[in-house]
Amino acid sequence: MLATSSRWAKALTGSHGLAVKVNALYNGAVTKEGLGFTEGSVKVDRGSETRRSLSLTLPDPRDFPVDPTDTYGVYGQRLYVERGIRYLDGSTEMVPMGTFVITGVSGNIHTGPLTVTGAGLELLVKRSKYEAAASTNGRTANLFVEQAIQEAIPGASFVSTATRGTRFLATKTWEADTERWAAIKDVATAIGAEVYCDAYGTFRMVDVPDVDLLGSPVWTVDAGERGVMVAADVTLSGDDVFNRVIVTGENAQDNVPVVTGTATITDATDPLYYGGPFGKVTKRVTSSLVTTAQDALTTAQALLRKYRQANRSVALSAVPNPALDAGDWIRADYGPGISPELHLVQSFDIPLSVSGGAFNIQTVSGRTEAGA
Repeated sequence: MLATSSRWAKALTGSHGLAVKVNALYNGAVTKEGLGFTEGSVKVDRGSETRRSLSLTLPDPRDFPVDPTDTYGVYGQRLYVERGIRYLDGSTEMVPMGTFVITGVSGNIHTGPLTVTGAGLELLVKRSKYEAAASTNGRTANLFVEQAIQEAIPGASFVSTATRGTRFLATKTWEADTERWAAIKDVATAIGAEVYCDAYGTFRMVDVPDVDLLGSPVWTVDAGERGVMVAADVTLSGDDVFNRVIVTGENAQDNVPVVTGTATITDATDPLYYGGPFGKVTKRVTSSLVTTAQDALTTAQALLRKYRQANRSVALSAVPNPALDAGDWIRADYGPGISPELHLVQSFDIPLSVSGGAFNIQTVSGRTEAGA
């Protein structure tokens, strides 16, 4: 959850107004403030290559870029978006929605409207390919990822809380013309982590959330007269769900023999236990960055947490809370007769206008709250 004042949560359940600001940036400087638009939304998705993406609708066709340095050009122009609450006393409180690289502009050149799309700063790393071969030799996971990001975006901020981020990596080489972002993802996967750019523009490497260790909820989505819940739809699916992960590592550059680690759901009280009614469903992963049996086991355990998640999800419609973040735990209180649940937020859409529709949250791994 993004940082907010003590007034924030209370205002969401009562009367409040919408505050939104969009600024244009080019080459590190603000070029225009308070850009006008009619509709817009920000999507936040843990499963996307760029965690945050933007769509804006502009009413005036004259905003279509003609010169390379025009506000909505696609040559490095960025949009910085904030959304917040306008309190009844007239004051406002804003939180960042992200910095977005403009990726496209389209629409009727005579009458409009125009649609502007943007992607998070991960896009700049993804676009930046290695100009020469790159190796992990002698570097920790944290150092390798930080250097790869800052080679693409000089001065970019990077923070790692990954448990295994300080371990030295086995030797792996990526040839010239390989995407830096692909190499970063390889390294993160090998240590059971994920990498993304947050709403503040900081790149973060964090452990893959453990859904068996229910986190503390940062927000309650509740039904009722004073609640923020509009609707809740539940989905149960066995697609892409695994109850065993086998990780195999082999590294010829370090002359390391093949190692294997296996993580399996063996608890007979778990509905996904291996060999039970769900069957035996195995995910196999190979990585040259895994060179010891312990590394293989730890990586398999981390990936199992990820690959068992999708079996149960809830789509919640609620009063918009732009301070929410993907990876947060929230509490869903459906009202009388239904036990409250804890959910890990997977994705959501934040409308940037009053008429922009509902605030839709997609969650995974809902669990009945302890004691309910």
